[in-house]
Amino acid sequence: MNKACEMLHRIVVALPRYNAGFNPHDIPSNGVYFIFEKGERAHGGERIVRVGTHTGQNNLPQRLMEHLWTENKDRSVFRKHIGRCILNKRQDPFASSWEIDLTQKANRAKRPDLIDSEDQAAIEREVSLYMTENFTFAVIPLNKKEDRLNNEERFISTLAKCQGCGASSDWLGKWHTNPRIVSSGLWNIQGQNSDTFTEESLQAFLGHLYP
Repeated sequence: MNKACEMLHRIVVALPRYNAGFNPHDIPSNGVYFIFEKGERAHGGERIVRVGTHTGQNNLPQRLMEHLWTENKDRSVFRKHIGRCILNKRQDPFASSWEIDLTQKANRAKRPDLIDSEDQAAIEREVSLYMTENFTFAVIPLNKKEDRLNNEERFISTLAKCQGCGASSDWLGKWHTNPRIVSSGLWNIQGQNSDTFTEESLQAFLGHLYP
């Protein structure tokens, strides 16, 4: 397991790197993205802290913009994770309001009673600032939706089950309420129990992309 994870890190670390100010035209239209976080280390280098992809064809740049730029945590579970940890770390009472899903019509109708809009906007800005200052990402291009979704889960599971990929002692994710994030050191919950790559299967999969 550690060998496959080490190989994955070695390959992804060497790929072109982007940050929150990326040009959408520079990003592959379809693929799986890998997030690195400042201060997190594994296998002698930077540690992958999240894996993600997209469902809509040719929509990867837009999906990344929703995570990093669009200040709406109900359109990005990644943003919701970050905000949840920021609020929990300082025991902010707004944490309960942050959990309310405003994509639901009933909640939107009650929004003035449920949520302070100014506080909501302030936390969204804080999440964006944290992402801008701490995250970079790389992309493995995969054109077919089925390939993206299946391999996203295998990447996540390979990282989650690696004994050499622990989070640092002050990693923000340790303030999350879900033990899967806390224990794995990943900003992912889904996919952790999926099939994993072996060193051989990862080499076979990536060999045609990066010979």
